[in-house]
Amino acid sequence: MKHFHPLVIVFLSFTALGQDATDELMYKAYLSNDRATDLWKKAIADRQASFKADPTNIHAQFNVALAQFGLLSSTMRYKDEDLFDEYYDATEENLESIIEVNKQWGDPQALLSAVYGLKMGYSPMQGMFLGSKSNGLTEKAKKLAPASPLVWKVFANSKYFTPEMWGGDLEMAIDGYEKCVKFYESKPDGLKFNWMYLDALAFQGQAYLKNGDTGKAIQTFEKALKVEPDFGWVRGALLPKAKAQAGK
Repeated sequence: MKHFHPLVIVFLSFTALGQDATDELMYKAYLSNDRATDLWKKAIADRQASFKADPTNIHAQFNVALAQFGLLSSTMRYKDEDLFDEYYDATEENLESIIEVNKQWGDPQALLSAVYGLKMGYSPMQGMFLGSKSNGLTEKAKKLAPASPLVWKVFANSKYFTPEMWGGDLEMAIDGYEKCVKFYESKPDGLKFNWMYLDALAFQGQAYLKNGDTGKAIQTFEKALKVEPDFGWVRGALLPKAKAQAGK
């Protein structure tokens, strides 16, 4: 049996505590009704500090990318393209660096695909260049990590937001969201302060609603509120919309 020096155990314990604290920070940022930009920036800074303390830890580097992606995603809510541009290049470079080190890890490739998707959201003309790159990354990520909830979330979002004429497919999006949620829930310990899981539930419900399945949409939104009763987007907008559409 491998034995660790007490100081190593203490370091690992503080690292875990720091990780949980940053996860909670991002979770609060996602749920916030305000811009929460400062929270996202602090999460990035905290993750960068952890990576700086252990610069050979590629997982710590990927955690930086996850925080960067959270901030980039948050800019879409308020169409803050200036903030997006401020962090886009660093996020892209970070993920490219991770992929260069480990080309067999699916999650970074999926996340880079998602970052390209956000870029196309601001600049649709970029789709001529980034569209095929994004799709290629997602397909490769699915082969490398077929049980990754992040990979399936990125795939589902792509199929949900892409126009049908360019490859969007609502049924494939629904299937992707269902796989994503299933794989998240297969590891309950990973659901604490997991804003991406909440986001997946929100979009799974919206996909059901768009497909005319109001019953499943309502069920999914109510499930999201059981997970997080303070999920204001679902409580104040998505669930009432689904109930109105169902005539309840």
